[in-house]
Amino acid sequence: MKELFKIFGADEKEMGTYLKLLELGPQPVSVIAKQMFMPRSSMYVVLDRLKDLQLIEEFERVGIKYVKSISAKNLTNLIKTRELTLERGLDLINEKLPELESIENRLGITPKVRFFEGKRSVMRMYEEILQQGGFCAFFNPALVKKMMPEYHFKIGETIKENKWHVRELLIDCPEALEYEKKFKSSLHEIKILKKSVKFKSDTIITDGKIYMISYGEDDLTGTEIVNQSLSDTQLALFELAWEKV
Repeated sequence: MKELFKIFGADEKEMGTYLKLLELGPQPVSVIAKQMFMPRSSMYVVLDRLKDLQLIEEFERVGIKYVKSISAKNLTNLIKTRELTLERGLDLINEKLPELESIENRLGITPKVRFFEGKRSVMRMYEEILQQGGFCAFFNPALVKKMMPEYHFKIGETIKENKWHVRELLIDCPEALEYEKKFKSSLHEIKILKKSVKFKSDTIITDGKIYMISYGEDDLTGTEIVNQSLSDTQLALFELAWEKV
């Protein structure tokens, strides 16, 4: 259930409030606050957030404000509406991208280091990586499958679809064997490291950039470093490791 409500942008308190309203039907704020064991002031914050997410509706009856959850069936329509909005947004971005890039080239300053904190932010970083083409990577597929399942196969599928030349060194685990069997090819070269080699992060090396992802249980973070010399050094270390396997 948590994964479903993450799609809508709702946290656990907001999810719990929606589900309670779904169970109880329309209620005054005082009643739902009591049911959720929350001060009324805090309840208003949660309800305002749910209203912004379009998961609840408000109405008045005899001078008292009531709140109600949207019906369970309407959750599907809400997702479809967001999909249409995102599609329209992508069309507008593609239309305006040349104009935006021309402004960026004249006025923008590329940061040397960027940090990405939390799953959504790291997902955004992955999308940037998947627009850059070929790369070399130290890859722990078991951790990616556990922490970022959306990208466990998406990376390999994107590489295959675009016919990029990619080399990956994988931690030895069942997920690595699964990944190798599914994606290894003449363009997508894969080698599995010795069982003694273990790491809990990934390093992706592109031309002039290094991406590092840490898969801590409560600390999913990514770092982008833009520096040609550092990128060249990391690539040299990758080449050394590649030849040793």
